[in-house]
Amino acid sequence: MFDSEGSWLRKLLVFNLLWVCAVCSAQGEEYRPMNYFGLGYMQLDGGGRSTGPDYRPSGILARLGFMMGDTFGLELQAGLSQSGSGFELNRVTAAYLYAGFPYDRLRLFTLAGMARTDVDLSGASEVTQNLSFGFGVRWQMLEGLDLSLEWMNYGERSAYRISSFNIGFIRHF
Repeated sequence: MFDSEGSWLRKLLVFNLLWVCAVCSAQGEEYRPMNYFGLGYMQLDGGGRSTGPDYRPSGILARLGFMMGDTFGLELQAGLSQSGSGFELNRVTAAYLYAGFPYDRLRLFTLAGMARTDVDLSGASEVTQNLSFGFGVRWQMLEGLDLSLEWMNYGERSAYRISSFNIGFIRHF
């Protein structure tokens, strides 16, 4: 069942990406791309029945973004965390559609896509693909350098939930 549902979701993600490309190219304005890369600190909430409510591991997150206009783009993320307390996020990789809403030096944004998580839970490894989403704000500190604060939900299972607050720097290129 998951394979057919996952296939359907991948097709929907590709369709939406093509639609965004068509809309952005149809605007007819000259656009200077604002692609970016960044590093951030993750404060994970790996809570669940197995880990207890007090376990909050930290980790690092890298991101790479490709803007197709002033408001839409694609973002790739990869992260990992520290271990302990019977729960460890070995790594997370994700691909998102990005929608941003600029206002002066602030940019409110939302992300939606797929995340692949590799979790060790009490000695047993579990790799899953999940629908993932999040939202946040970026503040332009200097020309080409942003400070980002966001909340992300990377996936949920009956035994645990993987969500995080991320803070980091974004460099435009």
